[in-house]
Amino acid sequence: MNVLAELERYKRERWGEVERLIRETVEGWSPPGSLLVEMCAYHLETGGKRLRAMIPLLTAEALESDPARLVPFAAACEMLHNATLVHDDLQDGDETRRGRATVWKRWSEAQAINLGDAMFYYTLALLERLPHSAAERLATADLVLRGTLRVIDGQAREFQLKDDPGPTVERYVAVIEGKTAGLFEIPLGGAARLAGAPSAVVAAVEESARHLGVVFQIQDDLLDLYGEKGRGMRGSDIAEGKISVLVAHALGRCAPADAARLRALLVKPRAETTAADVDEADALFRSCGSARYALSEIERRERIVAGHPGLRAVPRLHALLTGLGDAFLEPIRPLVRELGGEN
Repeated sequence: MNVLAELERYKRERWGEVERLIRETVEGWSPPGSLLVEMCAYHLETGGKRLRAMIPLLTAEALESDPARLVPFAAACEMLHNATLVHDDLQDGDETRRGRATVWKRWSEAQAINLGDAMFYYTLALLERLPHSAAERLATADLVLRGTLRVIDGQAREFQLKDDPGPTVERYVAVIEGKTAGLFEIPLGGAARLAGAPSAVVAAVEESARHLGVVFQIQDDLLDLYGEKGRGMRGSDIAEGKISVLVAHALGRCAPADAARLRALLVKPRAETTAADVDEADALFRSCGSARYALSEIERRERIVAGHPGLRAVPRLHALLTGLGDAFLEPIRPLVRELGGEN
């Protein structure tokens, strides 16, 4: 299965329906004249791959269930993801997203908090549109609520990690398994449940989703340096002082003097971080083999997903999840080829 092509096909064919449902729900649940409606529309207009919306629909199709029945769930997953982005942009100090001013930059920090909060509730409102039984809707809301709390906990742990005197790859993974993996486990696992998959298949999907979430975040960390992330500058994570997989690995592997220098770069005020600082951090990562390590961890987790017996029992589902891992790597293919060519 060419998952990238399928994602694009579904986006062309289904995003309009998902978008209409989001707009109707936001307008219907907001008080008349609410600024929330304008801010939500503005943020969603920044675009994106719409992965969290398309993944549930593709999952339903892979399980031979009607994707149309999961459109409200797809819309809820997309809304939830974007709620976290609005808050992330504020907490990380990102002024642009895909070439446009972020919500907090255009309106204010307080209004970004208000919109992100509202979007969590719009997520639950969208679940009310599911054509499933009341018991199934309640179980799905429970899944989303618990998953959302894991995501928020992961975000809190990420800030703890920034202050950790000895951040490790293991601690980094603990953060990502909540913050990022949760936003894949919800759409994949929730879709499998709503499509009526057997419990063993649901468990296999959820376990694989956690691995894919880590794969996606490692790719995202690499993209910040070796691709185009749409955040206004190369190395935004370094300027932000984020403990990425590259930072966690390098601090555990490089010489004490290099570790001290890397830490100095990370605590430097964001506005004072230069392109030369980013290049220096990149050189440190490369000398410590951190980029190579990141790619090897992606490959290891992809192998786990590909070999999962619970997925192999459902060939179309297996093709979808293994294909997602490959699709996540597409933005950093130049780096993959470069490091692969160094072997």
